[in-house]
Amino acid sequence: MSELTPSLHWHLPEPPAADTALLARELNLPELAIRLMLRRGLASADAIRGFLTPSPALLHQPATLPDIKVATERIIAALERRERICVYGDYDADGVTGTCLLVSALRRLGADVVYYLPHRESEGYGLSLAGVEFCRETGAKLLITNDCGSTDREAVTAAAAASIDVIITDHHEVPVEPPRALALVNPKRPGSAYPFTELAGVGVAFKLVWSLLSALGRPRQELTCLLDLVGIGTIADMVPLVGENRILARLGLAAIRSTDRPGLRALMRRAGIPDRPLTSYDVGFIIGPRLNAAGRISHASTALELLLADDQTQADRLAAELDAHNRDRQTRGEETTKQAMARVEAEGLDKRRVVVVAQEDWHRGVIGIVATRLVERYYRPCIVISLEGETGKGSGRSVNGFNLYESLKAAAEYLSSFGGHKYAAGLVIDRNRIPQFTDAINRYADSLPEELYKPSIDVDAVCQLDEINDDLVRFLDQLEPYGPENRRPVFATLGLEVVGFPRRFGRNQEHLKLALRSGETVRDAVAWRRSELLTDIEVGCKDYLDICFTVDRNTHQGRAATRLILTDLRTRTPR
Repeated sequence: MSELTPSLHWHLPEPPAADTALLARELNLPELAIRLMLRRGLASADAIRGFLTPSPALLHQPATLPDIKVATERIIAALERRERICVYGDYDADGVTGTCLLVSALRRLGADVVYYLPHRESEGYGLSLAGVEFCRETGAKLLITNDCGSTDREAVTAAAAASIDVIITDHHEVPVEPPRALALVNPKRPGSAYPFTELAGVGVAFKLVWSLLSALGRPRQELTCLLDLVGIGTIADMVPLVGENRILARLGLAAIRSTDRPGLRALMRRAGIPDRPLTSYDVGFIIGPRLNAAGRISHASTALELLLADDQTQADRLAAELDAHNRDRQTRGEETTKQAMARVEAEGLDKRRVVVVAQEDWHRGVIGIVATRLVERYYRPCIVISLEGETGKGSGRSVNGFNLYESLKAAAEYLSSFGGHKYAAGLVIDRNRIPQFTDAINRYADSLPEELYKPSIDVDAVCQLDEINDDLVRFLDQLEPYGPENRRPVFATLGLEVVGFPRRFGRNQEHLKLALRSGETVRDAVAWRRSELLTDIEVGCKDYLDICFTVDRNTHQGRAATRLILTDLRTRTPR
């Protein structure tokens, strides 16, 4: 009999200590659902209810954010004096939605407001001197950043010299010596009393607008109409989708579906999103990438103009433009990924705990995507650097348990600048210092437990196939939105039989489809990019196969069916 070796180490859960049957009856949920909740640390009926139905009443008031009172009062003064305000954002989906949120709210209040987004290639991340010069030339007296600014001392100093007050709203890590802005509204500031530190940039902007509208006694609808933007930025930026972010993302998904923004509606039509309740996948893998593509390939202003558009013809044109940018981004990303993997393997870079790979003229707009692909391939933190002359600009992504920002701090003496958070970060480096930086960040990585770098999968629950039913699927819908720290549940089922005839499918026949049986229950399963296993799979052998999988609802020709998406599989270990 053929043997199938798993590609990942499986961490199977211990049997739950709590009475799952009692909780299942109390909550009217499948017992498998209770096992999932217990695995995620939700041990009481109240905790489970709170997670499944996150309440807007649990959103934190903005008053404890650092400098929020100063920022609110300064904006009100600008409104009263008719001062021009410039909103300066980042070029990713989080920064674009946060900028749109601030501009929209200020316009509704009658503000004289302009906006500025930096060019990724010529200016890079953060508050730029060019942006400060734009404020000076346009007569802005107040500059509000979003999703950036916490590390930009030089630009903030330049703004002060030009008599421009700066309010920073950001969610990235704050250095020991932050810029001397009028206000630095960031939940990660040392000494912050705000109870949740993981807001996205758009979430911080939302809190500032909340404070402002509250101070002015404005109607609540002026705040809630911004939740579609908050949902997009929060989900697209891959912040932890727990706590307050879960509430904002959940509210945001409903708001996106019912949005009255012509640009957002046009983008969803262009992307072919069906008319149904939205999921985190729709935002994270369809809407978000299209907004990001503008800043990666051309200029982020296209995405911002789309979200601000009030004319349907303009919205349709901009949506088509973003869709074209996204296709270009995909093509460039695929080619750069191939080149990066070739270098990694030719030079043996994957033998180290942190992969650092650099090459001339890689497009800076796609290196973050390439870093993500390398992490998926090699299961270790990866930093991809685009070289131009003597300077390299890099983007990094991490694995669970490895704080990328802290690793850059440990190697900061070799960097010109850096910023980010534990999951993603960016850097600037002199070309000739890359070898020293690589050694330094790997020394840091070597000090951490070896288990961090071993490909593995945490299984949420071991179950039988007959437990994967409509009741469970309805429960899984309540766990949305999925994202960091609230991932899609992974199940394991042991001792299955392969029935029927497994087959390859897909454009290049790279995927595998098979049917699996346990007792009287049969479920369809798909293994993406695993068609090479076809010749190794035995059909008709009982107690043969163990699988790890997620659950998917597949709709074809108007009919919905539950299927298993295989994460890994192995030949059954005899007992």
